[in-house]
Amino acid sequence: MAVATLVVAAGSGRRFGGPKQFEALGGASLVEHAVAAATSVSSEVVVALPAGRLESIDGARVVAGGATRSESVRRAFAALEGRPDFVLVHDAARPLAPVSVFERVIARLAKGADAVVPVLAIPDTVKQVEGDRVRATIDRSTLRAAQTPQGFRYDVLRAVVESAMDGTDDAAVAESLGYEVVVVQGAPRARKVTTRQDLHELVGVRVGFGVDQHAVSRDPGRHLVLGGVRVAGAGLEAHSDGDVVAHAVADAILGAAGIGGIGDVYRDSDPALRGADSMALLRGCLERVWERGLRVAQVDVTILAERPHLAGELGSIAANLERVLGGSVLVKAKRPEGLGALGRGEGLAAAAVALLEGLLGDES
Repeated sequence: MAVATLVVAAGSGRRFGGPKQFEALGGASLVEHAVAAATSVSSEVVVALPAGRLESIDGARVVAGGATRSESVRRAFAALEGRPDFVLVHDAARPLAPVSVFERVIARLAKGADAVVPVLAIPDTVKQVEGDRVRATIDRSTLRAAQTPQGFRYDVLRAVVESAMDGTDDAAVAESLGYEVVVVQGAPRARKVTTRQDLHELVGVRVGFGVDQHAVSRDPGRHLVLGGVRVAGAGLEAHSDGDVVAHAVADAILGAAGIGGIGDVYRDSDPALRGADSMALLRGCLERVWERGLRVAQVDVTILAERPHLAGELGSIAANLERVLGGSVLVKAKRPEGLGALGRGEGLAAAAVALLEGLLGDES
């Protein structure tokens, strides 16, 4: 059975403070996330965007939306090239609606439903109020919060469109026209983005810690490299270039992503890695992090070194790390004050804390 999806994304975002559909979330805009989910189950996707921002979106055709949600649906429906069996209507403001919800809606349509709405139970007690007075406490056992995508048989949505009626959603218009609307289970992840706080709540954070240390090399030909920056001073013993900062940061981001440490990705017994550029290894670790839908938001690094004095190098090291990681980086230096091997200048160490951001995990 052929399925088309209309993605409504033409709003001005008054309560958000701007057109939220173009806001970035995990490396893509809200509307791009919505389209990506729709294309996985649809033979055709049409997106209604503001008339002044008809940007190209992979996997979809774009049309100018209207002043109201219902008008945007009408324009997107008119742009359909074929006559699919079912048409889904989805809001770009619900960018993380799982594909499983799309599939549940389609499955219920395939069983003969006129229209289908994904819903969630309402956990809070609901009060009916007038001004500042409570008039009644509503029995919430029969109440549900509606989500999208909402699904319709083609002729049902055509009747909704041709009625020219406006509603808070298209299922409400279908109800008023006498069609039976049934429900399926929605998903918490399909929450709606109305304010900037809503957008922040769609992003989860993870924290990781990394540490590394190496002894000072007796080889005068080895250079001291910290965060990919060559620094005046004795080089460090290591299978790679001995960049303790890059190694500590790699451990921190890999730990935050739940992958492990740099030694789990690159073995120090691998002859191909002898003398390796540790910043190249850090980039490889970063790609593993990206594969999990995570990005680096912030890294805090502390270098422990009795010598050399690094105050004049810290800004360059931080900037070099930022160019690779894409997040904010702070680099500090501390002297061990003569304590232990580090205090005797026999080696250098670095510790790093990484904060990663990623989209909330999948919820069926």
